[in-house]
Amino acid sequence: MSWVEVKANQVIRVIPSAQALTINGRQHPSNIFNSWSVDELINIGIYPLDNITNNLDGKVEKETGKVNYVINSKSVSQTRNKVDIDIDVVKTNEISIVKSTQHSILNSTDWYYIRKTDKGTAIPTDVQNFRDAVRITGDKMIDDINAVVDKAGFQALYPIRDKDGKNIGGTLGIWPDPKDYNL
Repeated sequence: MSWVEVKANQVIRVIPSAQALTINGRQHPSNIFNSWSVDELINIGIYPLDNITNNLDGKVEKETGKVNYVINSKSVSQTRNKVDIDIDVVKTNEISIVKSTQHSILNSTDWYYIRKTDKGTAIPTDVQNFRDAVRITGDKMIDDINAVVDKAGFQALYPIRDKDGKNIGGTLGIWPDPKDYNL
């Protein structure tokens, strides 16, 4: 458990583990963290630190490196500051992911085209239909990404699953299943 030292309603320092401390000119051994009650520690300005998860959406947000502290009656809450990533950067990154994924999926059936070129063997209809579906899906994702103007619009593209696992939300990352094409 981590702790913080508080003076005049300000966090002075973070104490990452039990250690000997000098507070107001008085030395305290490291065992106070295990043997004293929370109230006794608070009386000398030592509060338990609660790390609050910020639910960072790494596609559209980044941490600033700064933290905020809220001093409560029995603990101090810590949150990390975050800022939105420029939407044009988000879009460029996501389009790159879509194109890379599309390439990877199509790569698994490229050999049919090599075989056709080398031997003249026809490409099975299921393979062609699957590849067409992958291209259409990728193109639709890119169109949807390009239409986005803000963070909320981008996040609306995220898939949302119902209790049965069916997507009831956006389409990012939802690609045709080869099994649906007998592959």
